[in-house]
Amino acid sequence: MPAPEGPLPPTPARKAVAARPPTGDFVRDALSANVNRRRLAQGWSLREMSAATGISKALLSQIERGEANPTLDVVTRIATVLRTEPADLLRGSLREPEILRAGELDEPEGESAVNLLFAAHGHSRFEVYRSRLHPHAQSQLSSHGTGSVEYVMVVAGRVTLVVDEVPYDLHAGDSARFDGRAGHYYSTEDSPAATHSIVGYPLS
Repeated sequence: MPAPEGPLPPTPARKAVAARPPTGDFVRDALSANVNRRRLAQGWSLREMSAATGISKALLSQIERGEANPTLDVVTRIATVLRTEPADLLRGSLREPEILRAGELDEPEGESAVNLLFAAHGHSRFEVYRSRLHPHAQSQLSSHGTGSVEYVMVVAGRVTLVVDEVPYDLHAGDSARFDGRAGHYYSTEDSPAATHSIVGYPLS
């Protein structure tokens, strides 16, 4: 089944679902724990860390106790000495599950829709999507770049996955994994369908 001729269908709507913004206390706690853990793991004393970064021992101690609001320059200098990125020092673990209710998704009646559910950057890079296709619909022709991999599970209905012009029929409960570089799209026939997909990207 070759890809349809003519202009591509319009890009489906994508709605990024953002987590609640972290509070100042959460960021300070994350910085405190990450700096202390990495400093001890590398065998640095506070005095040695002060000499290496040019930051006073008192300020470093306040940072590790979660009592300071250091500037970006200070965080960058600490990250450089600890051989990491500033963003990694500010990244905290999830304190509670993030629940996305189906009713919160942007899925207008009578339209196909793609919603970005979650995304991650840093130690891993991936995006999680939920897609809903109406009867006789086709998603946008996509390609995610070198080193990417797409995983898809059909959660309802039936879809045809077309990768490099080769069709693959998928029914509810079926899953697939394929090279994200390849041009691909999803289509339906007489019935609607819903899929969940993950696109993984290489760390560069």
